[in-house]
Amino acid sequence: MKLTPQASAEFEEKKRQVKFVTQNLEATYGIPRNTSHEDPLDELIGTILSQSTTNINSGRAFESLKKKFPDWELARRARPASIAAAIKSGGLANVKSIVIKNVLNDIAARRGNLDLSFLKTAPLDEAREFLTSLKGVGPKTAACVLLFSCQIGRAH
Repeated sequence: MKLTPQASAEFEEKKRQVKFVTQNLEATYGIPRNTSHEDPLDELIGTILSQSTTNINSGRAFESLKKKFPDWELARRARPASIAAAIKSGGLANVKSIVIKNVLNDIAARRGNLDLSFLKTAPLDEAREFLTSLKGVGPKTAACVLLFSCQIGRAH
């Protein structure tokens, strides 16, 4: 798309302003670093649990789920009602338990295991496509997983 000279000048001015603000923020606070290198499957389940609730409640639900099912294979083999009981503090437990169980089953069926570490080295489009092909995982959930656990899709 070709910009008019005025639009091009306005765009360049906005870029200059953003660069100025960014440089000042970095000089004052340092360059932000995402130090979260969580397992992508932990991040995926945590993000599912965070939907339609507060961070406090989703965090409690995740901790409770991990306490009851220390590894995801145990959760995959559990009944949805057992998962729901573990995540009730997060809200929508009956719905989320089915999504979690289905996601775990789908990953195991496609990959032969529950290891999503391949996402860390996969091209962005392929990683996003894999995640969004899982029923109950939309673009925002996929973006969270890729950004926070795989360091993929960062702005710079």
